[in-house]
Amino acid sequence: MDVETNRQRAMERRDFGYYEARNRGCYRDVKSKDITSCKGNASILQRLRDQIWDTSLQVLNISYHHVYDRFVVGEGDDLGWLGYFIGKSKYLYDLRIKSWGEGENIEAFIDGINRNQSIGSLHIGTDLRGVSFRNLRPFFRNNNNLYQLEFNFEVGLECAQSIAFVLDENRCQSLESLRFEDCNLGEDGFAVIATALRTYPELEELHLQNNNIGLTGCTALADTLRGWGASNLKHLDLDGNGIDGQGLQTLAAGITNTKLEELFLSDNLITAVGLRSISDYFQSESCCLKTLNVLRNDFGDEGAVALADILMGNKSLTSLHFISHQSGITNAGWAAFSKLLCDPSSIESTYLSNHNIGTIGEHEMLGTPFNIRRYLDLNELLDRRHAAIHKILKSHPDLDMEPFFQWKLKLLPAVINWFQSARSRMVANDLIGESIQRQRQSLPSRELSALYKFVRGMPALTVISYWQQQVINIHARRRRLDVEEETAWVRLGGRPRDEGNVEFIQIGAKRMRQE
Repeated sequence: MDVETNRQRAMERRDFGYYEARNRGCYRDVKSKDITSCKGNASILQRLRDQIWDTSLQVLNISYHHVYDRFVVGEGDDLGWLGYFIGKSKYLYDLRIKSWGEGENIEAFIDGINRNQSIGSLHIGTDLRGVSFRNLRPFFRNNNNLYQLEFNFEVGLECAQSIAFVLDENRCQSLESLRFEDCNLGEDGFAVIATALRTYPELEELHLQNNNIGLTGCTALADTLRGWGASNLKHLDLDGNGIDGQGLQTLAAGITNTKLEELFLSDNLITAVGLRSISDYFQSESCCLKTLNVLRNDFGDEGAVALADILMGNKSLTSLHFISHQSGITNAGWAAFSKLLCDPSSIESTYLSNHNIGTIGEHEMLGTPFNIRRYLDLNELLDRRHAAIHKILKSHPDLDMEPFFQWKLKLLPAVINWFQSARSRMVANDLIGESIQRQRQSLPSRELSALYKFVRGMPALTVISYWQQQVINIHARRRRLDVEEETAWVRLGGRPRDEGNVEFIQIGAKRMRQE
């Protein structure tokens, strides 16, 4: 079969070879204005075909309406030529497909994508028009730069199965972020996707909002997360998925092994029972979670108490987001959060309160009571140790020293240092408020009061300690004189051997000690 016959068949198929043949082996011979439906598309093709890094197109948006710097698929062979130049590009980094137009020559377009090895982010925001996602297998097999894959359209079960097949068969080790946003996958559709992700422990972000994954999806996701072992996952978005208390309890077994920093559970059906099911995760030393979003979940005061309980002792969370009137929280629920931040029942309880979290409620904390915002401000502005000092001074005007008497006077220097630390830190944070100013002014008198309580509580120990120190000083002086005496004899050539002289010297040394 001769070369001309192959060329004619490629022209008929309109695959990558067709466009290569049209270019006679040199794609620069084709003028962009002659192969596109509008001037804007011609400009984009010209930039896409430019192989100079600083002028070549790096971000390509394929849209359904004319907007600046977006490719709009019109009549003719727009999609085929676009795919051809995508396949040729060395610098295209971000490809966002929001429209196929009429879908003419979509196979040629996909063929061009399969030949590209520079794309790092692929966004598909439109239906595949009957083309199986499996046709993109060469792209996932050959591209080592893809770090983000995003879907944003109604994905049916058949399409979900195709996507799962490609992900499972062509494991893309560079993939870090996977997004299925507003895809309405359903329980079965998401289950096949989650199962395909069992070989992707390197994923750092999973955005799965508004897919109605239900209990079946929660089970599949938990199995995948648990099977990862050492996981890199830091961001998990499960907003709007119909997750109830049982679903959250199922997920708890999976997230325990992760390094999650952000967990989004808004617009679900989460209850207090479900929140308590993740208590072990929040109490574990390995918990790294910094942000928890539970917006628009009607968990009520019982849920607020559950959140406060699971956060007691947690040292990682800094932001807890919900909307109080949408969550059904009243003063009883806020009282639980107040106790979480500063438990005034004892100095020890105040010290063991939560000094990490800086936000509770809405992002701007407009609905958060003032007394709670005050504690949150302390947590935000100060480190854990000094936030605890401020809360102790605020909650305990008259410090009770009796619990510390068991350590006797050994703790007295620590108490003095504690007050000095509090004084220096308050000076450095004058902008916190007038209440801090008043606390700083009262510190000297409160320090004296604490010292007085030590002396009053242990008077005998204080007196005994004084005379013990005097005895220690006398023994130390005697040892020093003995050393001086021995040194003097060495300089004189040694002690005398005459017994009379020895007796005379001993009497003299005794008089020196008495003096």
